[in-house]
Amino acid sequence: MQEPGAGLWVVAAVLAYLPPGVWGKAKAAAAYAGLHPANRESGTSVRGSRLSRRGPGVLRRYLYMGAMVGRRWNGELGAYCEALIGRGKRPKQALVAVAHKLLRRMMGRLKAFYLEKGVGGRS
Repeated sequence: MQEPGAGLWVVAAVLAYLPPGVWGKAKAAAAYAGLHPANRESGTSVRGSRLSRRGPGVLRRYLYMGAMVGRRWNGELGAYCEALIGRGKRPKQALVAVAHKLLRRMMGRLKAFYLEKGVGGRS
């Protein structure tokens, strides 16, 4: 993968910790990795949302470190992060959003690979 933030270690961690059933499926991969928001609910009250933190924590750590590299060296991810901070997000929240975006991009490339090569019988 030729994208800053998605280096050898990050890609290896994604492929190692994500089950093959979610490879190429961006929403399912983000949900498995715990990088999507989950509402805090009790009865009828909803108190906002936070990171769900489901799935392996080591995967989130690798993606977070990849997001830090992507923010610095990838102009598009850096601009996305700065825009989130400008809209009032805290810096760590913005980096988690960048990690989510990075994972979704990786799943998009994996899906394109499946479609191009016809690997695994996916369509």
